Amino acid sequence: MYLLSKDFLKFAAAPLTLLVALLAIIVLYQIFPLPPKAEFIEFMRHYYNQYGYWLVFIAAAGEGLLFVNWYWPGSIAVVVGVVFARPDPVRAIVMVALIMLGFFLTTLINYAVGRYGWYRLFLWLGLRKPLDDVKRRVENKGLPIILWTYVHPNLGALTATSAGILQLPFKKFLAYSAVAIVGWNTIWGFIAYFSGPKLLDYMGFTMVLIGLVVWVVYLGVKYARRKEVV
Repeated sequence: MYLLSKDFLKFAAAPLTLLVALLAIIVLYQIFPLPPKAEFIEFMRHYYNQYGYWLVFIAAAGEGLLFVNWYWPGSIAVVVGVVFARPDPVRAIVMVALIMLGFFLTTLINYAVGRYGWYRLFLWLGLRKPLDDVKRRVENKGLPIILWTYVHPNLGALTATSAGILQLPFKKFLAYSAVAIVGWNTIWGFIAYFSGPKLLDYMGFTMVLIGLVVWVVYLGVKYARRKEVV
């Protein structure tokens, strides 16, 4: 069966690892008297009040790096940082600005990885197909494709690397990247800030577990279709 193969375990390594970790935490909560969700959220809020700026910047930088962002849960740390900035709008603006800076710096790194051939290492690690797919789109659409592919850091990293591989004009690449990063992160920042309390309500184990199961099932269907085509 496809879902039991080693290739699939590698293909879906990120959600499977998170799923196993979450199940282990749930078991620990059943065995030991660990703090309830409300206390855990307060602990996280206190931690972010002390180190939030650094956490958000590092999380955004890791989330924007090619290949690293496949396994780095940076989006969670970034969203939580904006949520915990409530009700201080100035703090939230600084958080979003640091997120933009982290993504912009990693965009430059991804472009350099493509332009100077360092991406070949990631081909060996399993990025050949997604890189080839995005590279074809960049060839067909040109740099304007950046404006919609930067909606998510994973896809944005592939686009930036492809732009480097194709050696597209650096100044134009910077301009499109800056517009896309500012635009999308402003949108996501508003959503996280104004939906903050509701997001915290959905941070329970049940919702996370459902999300991970759906992710694994989606990858299973995608992997099975790919194998059938081959």
